[in-house]
Amino acid sequence: MDELNFWLVGGGLAVGAVFAVIVQRFRFCLVAATSNLLLIKDYRQAMAFATALLVAITGTQLLEITGIAAIADSTYRNNTLDWFGATFGGFIFGIGSTLAGGCVARTLVRTMEGSIHSLIALLSFTIVAAITQFGFLEAFRIELTNATAIKLSTDAGIASLLSLSPWLVLAVVVAVLLVFIINSWKHSPDAIMLIVGIIIGLLVVCSWYVTGVLAQDVFNSSRPSSITMSGPLARFGYMLISGRISDLSFSILFVISTAVVCLLLAVTSREFKITTPGQGMTKVALLGGALMGFGAIMAYGCNIGQGLSGISTLSMESLLAVISMVTGISITTKWMEKYA
Repeated sequence: MDELNFWLVGGGLAVGAVFAVIVQRFRFCLVAATSNLLLIKDYRQAMAFATALLVAITGTQLLEITGIAAIADSTYRNNTLDWFGATFGGFIFGIGSTLAGGCVARTLVRTMEGSIHSLIALLSFTIVAAITQFGFLEAFRIELTNATAIKLSTDAGIASLLSLSPWLVLAVVVAVLLVFIINSWKHSPDAIMLIVGIIIGLLVVCSWYVTGVLAQDVFNSSRPSSITMSGPLARFGYMLISGRISDLSFSILFVISTAVVCLLLAVTSREFKITTPGQGMTKVALLGGALMGFGAIMAYGCNIGQGLSGISTLSMESLLAVISMVTGISITTKWMEKYA
């Protein structure tokens, strides 16, 4: 195994293992963060997510601004702004994740804990994501993108689009997040959730460093990437449909490691228990998973890919996607509270 493969394989497995422990033990989830804040004024999950963003954005921007890693070469910062795909896809993803009972990471964790409801949602997500990315919905997706996306003379970074200093944009973002975190602490102080957010943020930065620095060489360079789930799961779905095996990558190994470690943790802690969906919930799980899968591919990522990795690059597209995800979750949460 050469150095490039060593860092991608080892990095993906290691980051996935740590991510699995944190997500399973502390229920880190964008749906939980949004719904808990809306319904019971519990700021802890939202504070953890904001802290993760603070660390991820700061660390990633320092890697880029100082020239350590070519973050601008990532797919989140290309020269096309697909504002409609990011907004529409993010909103659909937000609706789907709420119906499914959690974001993609939370759905994967609960599946490994024995939840049949989550397993149905995960399979639905995987198949629909594959169809949207590689199947008969691919042509529709591409045509929609070509009709609505804006070609840029620069990359899709917020600083580039607004012709601002990257340091200024970073300072503003850090200030906004710090204000939210401090306010959240006043309502729901929880040092453990702050630490959870810090660790998740560091995993994002670590992933950029592994793929953007350690795994690079002059003979075989590739775009840097960080943690994501929708793309790898779409490829798993494509493998199920076509029978073709995809090459291993950092992101695929990240997802495999997350799933395996979550299963091991559930079994060893005796938390693994087969639970069946409640009456009428199978259809909800199918629908939620399908909407998540379609929305994630349209938005170029889920709450992990766009919500953590993408936004750490300060991409305008990622910002639009995350705002739309939170909006979709909020509206669906309020609707379910009133009518479900």
